[in-house]
Amino acid sequence: MTTPNPTPVTLVQGDTNDVEVISRMQELLDASGASVRLVGFDAHNGRVTPDLVDAIRETGLALMGFQWGRREERHVPPIVELRRQLGVFANLRPIKSLPGVPSVFDNVDLLICRETTEDVYAMLEHESLPGVFEGLKVTTRATCERISRFAFEIARQRGRKKVTTVHKSNIMKMSDGMFLRESQKVAKDYPDIEHDEVIVDALCMKLVLTPHKFDVLLCGNLYGDIVGDLAAGLTGGAVNTPSINLAPGATVFTIGQRGGLEAGSDALPMVLSSLYLLEHMGQLDARKRLGDAAEQAVLAGALPTMVGGTADGRTYFNAVISRLQS
Repeated sequence: MTTPNPTPVTLVQGDTNDVEVISRMQELLDASGASVRLVGFDAHNGRVTPDLVDAIRETGLALMGFQWGRREERHVPPIVELRRQLGVFANLRPIKSLPGVPSVFDNVDLLICRETTEDVYAMLEHESLPGVFEGLKVTTRATCERISRFAFEIARQRGRKKVTTVHKSNIMKMSDGMFLRESQKVAKDYPDIEHDEVIVDALCMKLVLTPHKFDVLLCGNLYGDIVGDLAAGLTGGAVNTPSINLAPGATVFTIGQRGGLEAGSDALPMVLSSLYLLEHMGQLDARKRLGDAAEQAVLAGALPTMVGGTADGRTYFNAVISRLQS
């Protein structure tokens, strides 16, 4: 049963239009003892409407299903457009091995901190000559300093020991060079946290060999996107990639990618993202109960189909909720 005056959270339906996921998520959170009231919102087939932005700003918190969006040429993916509208400046991707979920490595625990406003995602492209396209990589000093400080603050708050700056300054000496230099300057203000740096292509090799050597990865927009998916592949795939988008006055918890198009395919990713939502809200007891129940359900055999098991979304929800209620 929920506590009095639960905190409202905007729940954005994924584009499978799976209404059951919305109702089961509320049931699951209630069973965990969380003080949360999910306010359902239809994302209108991947369109980021003013109503959606207003709804998230009103609650300040959102839990969002996966959105492919429209396939039209030059269409901006929904999450990218939503980040722009809300002013999201940082994205966190926790990469963590889950007991019972098949993965390349066990005991991986990484945090990828990604800047989200600049880089090639500024989408400044033009055709300079017929058949010749140019794209601009935008890098500003203030933004490099802001994301670096954010990464170190997050590391300190979460008891992390090391921040690694990811770059390609051996080639892009001005843009990536500034990103690296700003992170080095910020690092001096955090003597309790180790700081090092790695070239992005070398990082990719090292991650697939020895991911345990890394802790917090500080990345620009493009590198963070790529490295996040690569690291997810080490811990069960894209469905095990909760994504936390931080903006002034709003935090949006999304899923990296669903495991399929069938109903219930958002189930496991939504449960994982809700753990970080509860942590963000300071509801740590509910977070622990939900996390323990989700783990126990998988270890007892309710392994979702999206990670190689046989449990569909409904079966997985039932298994988790039954453990919360026992």
